[in-house]
Amino acid sequence: ASRALGPRSRRFAQCTSSLSQKAWPLGLRQEPHHLPHASSRSASSEAGPDAAEADAQKSVVLSKRLPQDFVQNTLMPHLESQLLDSIHVYTPAELAQIARTYSKQENRQRALCVKLADTVKFRMPAFEAVDIIDILGPLWIMVPDDDELFEMFEAKILEKLDDFTALNFMGVIRVYNKRAEKHHELLEKVLPRLRELLGNYEGVELSEMLVSMAQSAEAAADMDILMTLVPEIERRYTEVSLVHSINNVWALTQLKMRHERLLQRVAEDLNNSTKSKDLTPGYMARIVWVYRRCNAWEMVSGTMLPLIRNSAAEFRCGEFARLAQALPEERTLLGRIADLLQLTMPEMGRKDFLLFFLGCVHGELLKAPMPGQEACPLTDACMKYCREEQDNFKRDEVQKIVYMLQHTHMYSPLLDQIPASWAATKEETLDFIKAKS
Repeated sequence: ASRALGPRSRRFAQCTSSLSQKAWPLGLRQEPHHLPHASSRSASSEAGPDAAEADAQKSVVLSKRLPQDFVQNTLMPHLESQLLDSIHVYTPAELAQIARTYSKQENRQRALCVKLADTVKFRMPAFEAVDIIDILGPLWIMVPDDDELFEMFEAKILEKLDDFTALNFMGVIRVYNKRAEKHHELLEKVLPRLRELLGNYEGVELSEMLVSMAQSAEAAADMDILMTLVPEIERRYTEVSLVHSINNVWALTQLKMRHERLLQRVAEDLNNSTKSKDLTPGYMARIVWVYRRCNAWEMVSGTMLPLIRNSAAEFRCGEFARLAQALPEERTLLGRIADLLQLTMPEMGRKDFLLFFLGCVHGELLKAPMPGQEACPLTDACMKYCREEQDNFKRDEVQKIVYMLQHTHMYSPLLDQIPASWAATKEETLDFIKAKS
């Protein structure tokens, strides 16, 4: 067949035959049509690096799950090996990193914690403010009894006083407040500096600090910080919105503090219809809870009750539960909200149902079964939900229902109507309540 071709055609056929034998990878040279990615690869390379980057972003990366014994058999041996042999060459930042990691482990070796603390003492001249903040908390967890270490940190903090931020100082104060001995010299220098730095923050940021502190179980012990932060929040009251002011008194109430001047100023704003007309049901419920908890409900009741009545259809289960806890005497209002929420019960999740049930119990909207008593649609609907979803409730959720019914004596007969599959958990919970009482 090659004889029938012209000279140029024969040379082209020989060249392509030679290329087909040399250029194609082994195993693919006979079937170039089996390379579907060749054209797409060349097309993406012609399109430029942007197309290649887009392809890389679309690719799926599967990560292997860590084995269950990873901490015990891999992480802990590695950490302990580093603590034994390598930390003498670590920088302060690296010491802080390994301290944070090791402090989170449940089973720690005391000797390694002491060695880490001794290494930190040796490297103390190299520590900067950021390193101190990173390592102070973990070391308090591991070696809270090392007085020498914390005294060295105290001296270093005073030396680097100008390098810390307000949030850094709050962290330092919280750690040193946990120690048995008050470090008065440190507080005398740090608190004025903290007060000065807080003046550089916006009012909204100060509000966020207070709300964040209120979520901590240890915040009530941080009076040094609160005595510095709260006056600055009060001074900047006009710089924030009504919502942030409500959050401020809510946070203080969570900390079991009644701030009379802030309560009064917020009440004045709430009684201004222009400022309070757009409040959401969530904030209405929060306001009611705060002022009832502070025994100052009369300051805002005249304004808040009409607003709540007009917004009854907008309340959700969580807001209804808080409202029922704060205003159990408003049974007509609570009953109206409960009737509206009952319509959504088929779509309720377990969490929403527990909140709804809590509100019904606190508001005394249910009826315990009694001879000759008419059926209560709300009670029947709640018991029906429990029966239909009984297999999906977790143990702690069943315990919450038992607690609510048992502690409200008028509803204890309803315990006989909960699903039979909950019997073991019910008996166990009742026995615990009796033993505790």
